[in-house]
Amino acid sequence: MTYRSVPGHDELHRHGESLVLLDGMVQRISALGTVVRAHAVEPATVEALAAALEEEFGAPPEDSTVEMTQRSLDALVEAGLLERLGD
Repeated sequence: MTYRSVPGHDELHRHGESLVLLDGMVQRISALGTVVRAHAVEPATVEALAAALEEEFGAPPEDSTVEMTQRSLDALVEAGLLERLGD
């Protein structure tokens, strides 16, 4: 499965976080979500995004990096900030 960022109408990046204007709503994106969106401008796999997050933030204390990344991706897809593509 690959993922790609949904382009916002406007974005503001500050202190590692971002604000994204999308469909008339402004959404505040955490540092983790901002890194995911930056690495998913072009389609990226869960494993590639997990590696980028681990490089940026280190390994999570619980669960695997891939499992934690998948949960974050699911939340970003649900918020409309990331799209799930085919394999």
